[in-house]
Amino acid sequence: ILAAGSETAADGIVNLAGGVNAVEGFSGYKQMSDEAIVTARPEVILMMDNAGPAVSDDELFSNPSIASTPAGAARKVIRMDGGYLLGFGPRTAEAIRDLAVSLYGGQVTD
Repeated sequence: ILAAGSETAADGIVNLAGGVNAVEGFSGYKQMSDEAIVTARPEVILMMDNAGPAVSDDELFSNPSIASTPAGAARKVIRMDGGYLLGFGPRTAEAIRDLAVSLYGGQVTD
């Protein structure tokens, strides 16, 4: 699993949407070990779909380290287009709102 640590576009957009990046202890993008995934205990998995899903939900949640997290137990994954979410351009505000709605649903108001 490739994860976004601090000082990344993904970390920034998650924070702007009111979320908390479960990945701690490194900056940039790095491969995470199974132990690190379990320790992070993500409540949701955020995946970028650029040309369609690289991995199906069933494949994702069959990974034992993912399955043992709160996100795995709830089968909670959010898939968004990477260019849209991480592009930081004219659509950034809309992308932040879309992510916030995906994370918090009806709790998000204009």
